[in-house]
Amino acid sequence: MRHFSADHLTRLTTAIFEAAGWPEADAAEVARHCTLANLSGHDSHGIGMVPLYIRSFRDGWLKPANTPVDRINAPPFLVIDAQVALGQPTATNAVQRAASMAKTQGVAILNLIDAHHIGRIGDYAEQAAAHGLISFFWVNVAGRPPIVAAHGAKEGRWGTNPHAIGIPSPDGAHMVLDFATSRMAHGKVRVALNKGERVAEGYLIDSEGRPTTDPAVAFAPGPLGALLPFGEHKGAGLAFMVELLSAGLAGGALIKDKPARTWIINSLFGILIDPLRLDPDEAARADRIASVTAFLRAARPQDSADPVRAPGDKEREMRALRLRDGIPLDDETWRQIAEAAAWFGIDAEAG
Repeated sequence: MRHFSADHLTRLTTAIFEAAGWPEADAAEVARHCTLANLSGHDSHGIGMVPLYIRSFRDGWLKPANTPVDRINAPPFLVIDAQVALGQPTATNAVQRAASMAKTQGVAILNLIDAHHIGRIGDYAEQAAAHGLISFFWVNVAGRPPIVAAHGAKEGRWGTNPHAIGIPSPDGAHMVLDFATSRMAHGKVRVALNKGERVAEGYLIDSEGRPTTDPAVAFAPGPLGALLPFGEHKGAGLAFMVELLSAGLAGGALIKDKPARTWIINSLFGILIDPLRLDPDEAARADRIASVTAFLRAARPQDSADPVRAPGDKEREMRALRLRDGIPLDDETWRQIAEAAAWFGIDAEAG
């Protein structure tokens, strides 16, 4: 493992996407989002995704010319067809627009359809919380073979179809719950594969439905296995609902229809709520949030060295640690990133 500063990875990622033809602001947003994912401990959604994005670009699927268009802009509803535009800046713009709508209307209903991979969903809940808004987000995954098994099935039927909830906290330590409906994010399986590590038991099945710890079964070539849903029928049922909410209702790409290409398509369904409409007494709400959070953190831990945390605490702790010590990347992930940079004549090692 090598360690890199957040500034180095941010500059490198920005340079790659600018060289590929995106405006500086869009390139910088991808870099901010991916680097923050790494800083937060979510390496599955960090700059290790950049080689896949550049492969999509080189294969002609992801293009700087891809431009989102509004389907519906009738407050409190906002439906946007992303037309496979670069995911992170497209989703950020959509969430910012929905946040403005929610501040005016009290609520906003957002459906972003057919964006390229939008990254860590918790980032958008954090963005909404920064505006003082409650948020709920559901995202499907299309454009690739199904990689998460339905409950009781031997094969994949869904993507990891993540879900996030954000509740703003006046002290800035926002409550953000962000998880895949699979027991393990697909990107974390990729990280294990790149590290040459096995996955813990209970997360994967092979192409015959047999339990395995080999991360290679989640990636082509070779017969494709599947990740298992969390909570058995509960996670599998939520994945089904996410597929319909995010893409099925408004006509976004569904995992059953799109051909397998070198891209990941996300559709996002979001609800943003102004808590002032629930209780205009901001001080009282702040006290309740603080007291419930303190009650949670005061629980006696199973391990005295590992305190009980509220949603979002672990990410904040990891950011402080990695800002100090650097972001760790395994050799294979760094090799892939350096290769993507070299295609544009960029030296990934240059500071």
